[in-house]
Amino acid sequence: MRQKGFRQNFTQSFATLPLVALVTAAVWMLPNLSSLRLGGGLLATALMTYVVIECNNRYHLLRVRSRMNSVVFLVLMAAFPTLHDLGLHLIPAAALLSAYFVLFRTYGQTRTQGTLFHTTLLLSLGSLAFPQLIIIIPFLLFAAGVQLRALNLSAFGGALLGAALPYWIYLAVQLALCDFDWTLVPAQLWEQLPPLPTFAYTDVPLSHWVGYAAVIVPGMVATAHFFSSSYNDKIRTRQFLYALTVLQIPILLLTALYPEQRNTLLPLLIVVYTPMISHHLTLARGRMADVWFILCTLGVLVLTALQFFSF
Repeated sequence: MRQKGFRQNFTQSFATLPLVALVTAAVWMLPNLSSLRLGGGLLATALMTYVVIECNNRYHLLRVRSRMNSVVFLVLMAAFPTLHDLGLHLIPAAALLSAYFVLFRTYGQTRTQGTLFHTTLLLSLGSLAFPQLIIIIPFLLFAAGVQLRALNLSAFGGALLGAALPYWIYLAVQLALCDFDWTLVPAQLWEQLPPLPTFAYTDVPLSHWVGYAAVIVPGMVATAHFFSSSYNDKIRTRQFLYALTVLQIPILLLTALYPEQRNTLLPLLIVVYTPMISHHLTLARGRMADVWFILCTLGVLVLTALQFFSF
């Protein structure tokens, strides 16, 4: 019987998640133990981690017993101190995570209109904090129709209602704030539109690009590994992960258009790439996979140190 190596022992041990959670909490609160903003951000991340755990348990995104989905999510969130404060930048990521958790329920269902209504409703609510998030909805509907076989005419109508509902309520609130003067509403709504991309990439700090690369590069490598080895997964799991590859596209597009929005886009990238990265680190075989695991671990440790300390 082949003996497990360090990577297999780490990724499949039930002690890994509690250990990583304790280290994450220590790193998170290190700057100021009494900070309510840091504590609130840690609590919000803990709740998101619970959703990641439930997503893995319910949909079996890994074909072995492992908590690597939640471990990867915690490690990446802990590596970027600018994400640690409680703020609006966490709302889009929480909305996306909740949306694809609900979306996966449509697999194998015949009546999906209610589920897709709640899926697009979550994304639409998240777009109130980050309007650009609305671009994900067409890709999500594509994944629901092609990968999950869950889209029909009534489900499409339910999805449209879910996407429109928060904005109907928002329009009513704006109308009330304008004393029900319809002539003032267009100006109020115009101010809420997202800014056009500036494409001023040279003005984006190097630290932003390093942060993006730290998530996107392992995520792209993991996605390539999934495409080459997806035949090993069950059909159900395979379709879930294919759906996530579709959702990567709008997030990468938003990153290219609005790289200055790092605090909002990094959590989105982490949410969409976490299942892929954990799938790769846990299930890849061979010596190169062990080397890649060590490089990723060292990279995260160095990145965390560079973010906290100046040398």
